[in-house]
Amino acid sequence: MDIQTQKDTIIEQFKQLKDENLIQAIKNLLEYALKKEQESNGIPESHQKLVMDRFDKVRNDPDRLLDWEEAKKTLKT
Repeated sequence: MDIQTQKDTIIEQFKQLKDENLIQAIKNLLEYALKKEQESNGIPESHQKLVMDRFDKVRNDPDRLLDWEEAKKTLKT
């Protein structure tokens, strides 16, 4: 079973829960896991967002990128 299928299965199971304590425990576990994952990346969330914003700009307008030779010339001046 691939990771997306596993996630979908967990989400469907979660939707069926009625025990508020269990829901809160799962929420706490997810928050803890996400925090640990971000810490292990060693890259602050604000930096990750900045890079993703830049990727989005390039995807929306690929012509904004400079050719490497052009870019090198601007760095030397």
